[in-house]
Amino acid sequence: MKTLLYLWKLNLLSLMEYKLSFFLQVWFMIVNDFLFAFLWYLFFLKFKTIWWLIFNDFLLLFSIMTMVFWLMHVFFWWFNKIWIMIEEWKLDSQMLLPKNLFFRLLAWSMMTAAIWDIFFSFILMTMIEWINIYMIFKILILSLIWVAVFLWFMMIFVSLSFFIWSSKSIVKWVFEAILWPTHYPPGIFEWTFLKFVFMTVIPAFYIVFLPFELIKNFSLNWFLQLLLWSIIFFWLGYFTFYKWLKRYESGNMININI
Repeated sequence: MKTLLYLWKLNLLSLMEYKLSFFLQVWFMIVNDFLFAFLWYLFFLKFKTIWWLIFNDFLLLFSIMTMVFWLMHVFFWWFNKIWIMIEEWKLDSQMLLPKNLFFRLLAWSMMTAAIWDIFFSFILMTMIEWINIYMIFKILILSLIWVAVFLWFMMIFVSLSFFIWSSKSIVKWVFEAILWPTHYPPGIFEWTFLKFVFMTVIPAFYIVFLPFELIKNFSLNWFLQLLLWSIIFFWLGYFTFYKWLKRYESGNMININI
């Protein structure tokens, strides 16, 4: 944790080195977020229910997704860049450092524009009619678990680059496969086959639907299952990364780094 905190601080100072660029990126993200929210507000004025959501449910889902987005892109943005380092044989310098390689790679950089979403997620929460302190606490805890499950699962496929040189296409496909079921109502889980697929092969149920439902209607049984699966995915992501890391070929034998 000490190393991660140091990396996050270093990343923020690095972004602030070019203040104009930093504030411009944050400003454009502010404009983008408010325009997006206003567009959906107009939709809900016209149609009281969109997908399976009423307006307050949409605000809740939007605030959660925004929180998950900034948690991932502020603290662990490098998860979707690791395959590049593997593909271009650039892990050599990272492997020489003594601290944990797995977490250090995840926290190696942060996304500037996502910093604004830290505030925007809480702004959205204040607009929900039935919001309270207990609800905010649930959103924070379950968003953290949501991020963890997603990261650990994605790391399994990122680590495939050690085998097939580039897992870019697979990582992109898995990322989209996890997200696309969220465009459909929870009724899809009433189908046995789809429920099996989205709880095992593509765990969209644990990454999206279950945290959202737990925030609305908390169940200790389902919460413990979510924690269990987060531990399972962490073990799988951590184990596969270090197991397959043994297949990494150093770039020093291929090119000369000056």
